[in-house]
Amino acid sequence: MSLISPAIDIVLISAVLVVVSRVLEAKVGNKKKMKESQQRMKEKQKQIKELAKRDDEKSKQEAQKLQQEMLQEMGESMQGSMRYMMISMPIFLVVFMFLGAVYGHTTLEALFPLPMFSGFFLLNPLTWVPVGFGATTGWLKWYFFSYLLISIIVGIVWRAVEKTRGKKNA
Repeated sequence: MSLISPAIDIVLISAVLVVVSRVLEAKVGNKKKMKESQQRMKEKQKQIKELAKRDDEKSKQEAQKLQQEMLQEMGESMQGSMRYMMISMPIFLVVFMFLGAVYGHTTLEALFPLPMFSGFFLLNPLTWVPVGFGATTGWLKWYFFSYLLISIIVGIVWRAVEKTRGKKNA
């Protein structure tokens, strides 16, 4: 049931998911706000370190107050991340179920050679070294490689567009 070929279909689906993911991230998560929050937390951490060097009670209370503020700020940033996950996770799960159902028993001819692993086991780093390259693969490996490459390309283009927008608005 492939439209063009299984490998190209998966690349196209990966590209759509990358773009959807980027757009959702831009709409749901406010990157500028997150960076500002990280900067404030770094400053507070520096202040806490300086206060920890002192031995008086007032410094300890101030450090405790700063830690509470940091926890509150971290909670707010976590809520933004959770919102993004709650929206994107169902989309990715449906697509994964679709890909598994359609291409689950298909051996794909990859558009370029992919690393092959012998006895790969996630918890054993010694099995993470490729033993060669091959042109055939399953849908999952091909999806992850294509998603990774497309994500890198889209990320570069996205940043370039943001920079040009920033220059026009300045």
